[in-house]
Amino acid sequence: MCASFLEGAARQPEMIPALQGKVFLLLGLIDASFIIGVGLAMMFAFANPLLSVVAK
Repeated sequence: MCASFLEGAARQPEMIPALQGKVFLLLGLIDASFIIGVGLAMMFAFANPLLSVVAK
């Protein structure tokens, strides 16, 4: 992914600001996906919103 950003920046230097914003956003989401997954797992483990549907 970073390689394609560098390749695109080398081909068209005027597109660097647009490409850079997308790369940083995607890298941030990739980095945060683990934390989001842990949060969802803890929510379903301790405060399961589906438990009330199953119990009825």
